[in-house]
Amino acid sequence: MLQMLQMLLTGSILALLWVSSGQAQVPIQADFDANQFQGTWYMVGVVSDDQGFLDSRDSMKMPVVLVTSLANGDLALKFGYSTPDGSCQKMDMTLSKGAVDGQFSNAAMAQTDVRVVVTDYKHFAVLYFETQKGGVRNVWLQLYARAPELFPEGAQKMQQLAPQVGLNPSQGALLPKSDQCAGAFS
Repeated sequence: MLQMLQMLLTGSILALLWVSSGQAQVPIQADFDANQFQGTWYMVGVVSDDQGFLDSRDSMKMPVVLVTSLANGDLALKFGYSTPDGSCQKMDMTLSKGAVDGQFSNAAMAQTDVRVVVTDYKHFAVLYFETQKGGVRNVWLQLYARAPELFPEGAQKMQQLAPQVGLNPSQGALLPKSDQCAGAFS
């Protein structure tokens, strides 16, 4: 009985180590180029374990995001979100450059680890966000596209990455297109 308990405990510890090491090994786009990454993107899909997102995802619409590369390596992001009353709410955010090109953080938004996981710069990008709020860790994957439509290769990359970071498809949403913020940053 003791031997079986030890095996079970050892197996559980190894499983936890494997999961945590898998989550720590989130890739970053090789040779990330912030200048190529800047411009207009549409957030076409999101997967997250954040309860606030899960509760509101059915009413969310596709935000437009304007990315600007700053001289110090940071990224300035301007978001345009459709609101229920038919207007466009704008929000600005700066992602501070991390130790590696393509890795960022934003302390004000409790985003401790933001990574451009993969992008072809012309059609799609998959971003990973890890947040820490009140001792609770949440993980996000966001699929960006240059046009307000799903790009199949990007969707495939996000689907492959989701289980590696502890997410499953039931925690995701494809965001419907909205024209409310179409000209928000022109």
